[in-house]
Amino acid sequence: MSVQLRGLAGWVSRERKETQRNNCGRFQRVRRAHASRRGRSPGQGATIWRTPWESGGARKRWIVLIQGANDDDEGMASGRSTLAESLRELYQFSVVDYCMFGAMLLLSAACGIYFGFFKRNKGDETGTPESSSSDDDEGGAHRSVAAMASGGKRQTKNTFGSSTMDEYLLGSRKLKAFPVAMSLLAGYISGVTILGTPAEIYNFGTQYWLIVIPILLMGVAVCTVYLPVFCSLKLNSSYEYLELRFNSYVRSIASVMFVIDELLFLPMIIYVPALAFNQVTGFNLYVIGAIVCVVCIFYTLLGGIKAVVFTDAWQVVVMFISVVVVVIIGTIAIGGPDVIWDRSVEGGRIDFFNFNPSMYERQTFWAVLIGGFFYWTSFNSVNQTMVQRYMSLPNLKKAKLSIAMFTVGMGVFVSVCCYAGLLLYGKYFECDPATVGLVTTDDQLFPHYVMEAVGKLKGIPGLFIAGVFGAALSSLSVVLNSTSAVLLEDILKGLFRVNPTPFVANVFVRGSVVVLGLAAMGCLFIIEKLGGILSVATSLSAIAAGTTCGIFTLGMLVPWSNTKGALFGGVSGALLSGWVSLGSQFASAAGEIVPHKLPVSVDGCIEDLVTNVTLVNPIYPDESGVFPLYRLSYHWITPIGVMTVLIVGTIVSFITGPRDLRYIDPELISPVIHRFLPQESFGHFGTASKNSATPAGPVIFCEEMQPHTNVCTSAGAPYGSTVEQNGQITKSR
Repeated sequence: MSVQLRGLAGWVSRERKETQRNNCGRFQRVRRAHASRRGRSPGQGATIWRTPWESGGARKRWIVLIQGANDDDEGMASGRSTLAESLRELYQFSVVDYCMFGAMLLLSAACGIYFGFFKRNKGDETGTPESSSSDDDEGGAHRSVAAMASGGKRQTKNTFGSSTMDEYLLGSRKLKAFPVAMSLLAGYISGVTILGTPAEIYNFGTQYWLIVIPILLMGVAVCTVYLPVFCSLKLNSSYEYLELRFNSYVRSIASVMFVIDELLFLPMIIYVPALAFNQVTGFNLYVIGAIVCVVCIFYTLLGGIKAVVFTDAWQVVVMFISVVVVVIIGTIAIGGPDVIWDRSVEGGRIDFFNFNPSMYERQTFWAVLIGGFFYWTSFNSVNQTMVQRYMSLPNLKKAKLSIAMFTVGMGVFVSVCCYAGLLLYGKYFECDPATVGLVTTDDQLFPHYVMEAVGKLKGIPGLFIAGVFGAALSSLSVVLNSTSAVLLEDILKGLFRVNPTPFVANVFVRGSVVVLGLAAMGCLFIIEKLGGILSVATSLSAIAAGTTCGIFTLGMLVPWSNTKGALFGGVSGALLSGWVSLGSQFASAAGEIVPHKLPVSVDGCIEDLVTNVTLVNPIYPDESGVFPLYRLSYHWITPIGVMTVLIVGTIVSFITGPRDLRYIDPELISPVIHRFLPQESFGHFGTASKNSATPAGPVIFCEEMQPHTNVCTSAGAPYGSTVEQNGQITKSR
């Protein structure tokens, strides 16, 4: 192995020297061609004025201002654009690259066909409950103790692509831990992570790298606080819990917020890979967006959750390999990690312990740890896109194993992306591509690097773009599948109280997949007007994620909270977090708030890239007049939403009359709180769940709750109806 590594290092070293010689000649040819277009010799040009700016020992930062000394402004902009286009033409997709990209699309479509027609449950297999059954009553399609004990088989009607809706949306709850873990990883790693994270490190330093710690803490919190409740109730939608714990109004509010949040995030998923593909091929953004949508709609429509999970599993391998290969080759070519580290230190990029208590600074130790934990926990604990795949596993043990693998994998992948940001700075520490116009947005940095640094190696750019598109396809398919489930379970059946037949439910779910995919393509025009993919995505998701997580946390960890508290808390959290998030976006769009990026330099750029420009100090607007909440770092938006819900919800619950804990169903409360519940409450275990009948004899605790319920269960029959015990407004059915 060591011989092979030395051989690879020697090969890369030779390739690097050859590339430098070739690029030197290429750049000279580009300069001569560019100069001939402008009617002068390569050495001619306007004088370049350079004014150094030192900030805290960091390297010089140069801001490019077009100066019309020898040409008019339009002519100079056209000249620089022509040179940038000439440089991009040096690196183009080869036939091998297109083949790798095409293979990724074909394999994705093939998964849909396989799981839609060849790998599905037969109609005569042991039945599992249909999540879309028209019967919501106790004798309907949901699990019951008697039905499970009978062991009988029932005939199910085959539908297009899957035997039942339960198979289509939940995989009949028989999926394996490892594929689901890979699906969780792939669903969370969108192009935003692959392209936005390196750009964040490049522009703002390594403080964001500490997000790995909140990721690990998130895994612990999800497994101990939230997951046991969902696994015990075995719900089809996570928002069904809110109706069991509070009432249908709370459920409807949370589910509508989820749908709006996903609709806002859908165009983001498409825009990022389309941007990367446009950077390396010049293809139209909208054409690429249409291709992503069509392929994703196809395999999600046919195969359901099984196609989504198993397609995600191999797509995440492609993602990881693509980024790791680029990083390894780039590191060897640049001279090793030591060179990258030294340049990053010199450029002020290494900063892991910024203990500045200010909440206005973008990246600090406290913002990343506290804000990161709240954001990651909010999304991964109760969001339907995650919970739906937790519920596709057979039991709590498998679900915990899957989350453990997902957490470790996510930490590793984010670390690789953060290191890629340092690699970008090590490459461009003397010639910032954004400053000289080689890229138009920060999110094009990584694709530009791939084409410039490893573009000569046939297949590597194609592998990288396939990885970015794989991330987009996996995220988009998960959103389409889970949102269609919420539209059926929470909107159609929960909000409008419509009980469709299995056939109508089948048509509704698949039609929702198509409509959502087309809507995502139509919304592509919106995201193109926004900059800073990472912060925008976080801000949009934080409104819904923080509020819904706050409501779920209020229900699971504050047992005396009631429906009024959940409603007032949820509305307050949504309004406040939305006010902060949208206000900061408007202030940023108006130029009142500008991110303070770390210094960059163009000292090492070829002359024609900086000809006819003046380099001066950066000028940032005075933000002291901006409303304080609008200046907050995006990390604090989710904690504001969660804490507002908890504080307001708890206070309102006490004012309006706290819940009587003697009659609450412990199955609705997180196991970490069970020790504080009165013994009488455990006599009502399972009374709120529609998946089990009211016990006639001693209560039998499910596997998920058994280790946490060491109490006597000889309590008598529950007092009052299930609805009265749990404080719901609607009557029990």
